Amino acid sequence: MVKPSALVVYVLPIVLSVSLGTAVMAETLSSPDRELNFLQFGGDGHTSSSKSEITLTGFSNEIVQNSNIEFSIKLSNPDFNCGDLYITIYDTSSSEKQVLTQSGFLKQCFIQNNNTLPVDENYSELITKSGTYEIHVEIFNEKYTDSISMDETLRVK
Repeated sequence: MVKPSALVVYVLPIVLSVSLGTAVMAETLSSPDRELNFLQFGGDGHTSSSKSEITLTGFSNEIVQNSNIEFSIKLSNPDFNCGDLYITIYDTSSSEKQVLTQSGFLKQCFIQNNNTLPVDENYSELITKSGTYEIHVEIFNEKYTDSISMDETLRVK
């Protein structure tokens, strides 16, 4: 037979936790103006700098179907000595742009040695379908308080 003290010690906290969690989740989901903001670092949020500080080397605006797009990235802003690099390719052939591929290169330190990004390699991605694509390159600083981004258009024949 179960003692009443075991019931209070083990079962009651579980029941209370589940009911409180359900109430909080229901309240959160019922507000229509809720907004997800995962990068809440610092008071000002993150800002974005201009495209002229990023250069794609070896990039061609047109390639043929079933070939690799290859390039490296040169950065001229000394404020971004180290950080994270994200490259996203969107398929813009349809009415709504869709993510084709996304790559992340974390903890890239590059300015001190005048390196290109990604460090010690070229970015390469196989494109198998003809159409129009948008390449979005974004570099965040180490604290994710600032970023530099650029967009390029790619046509695949």
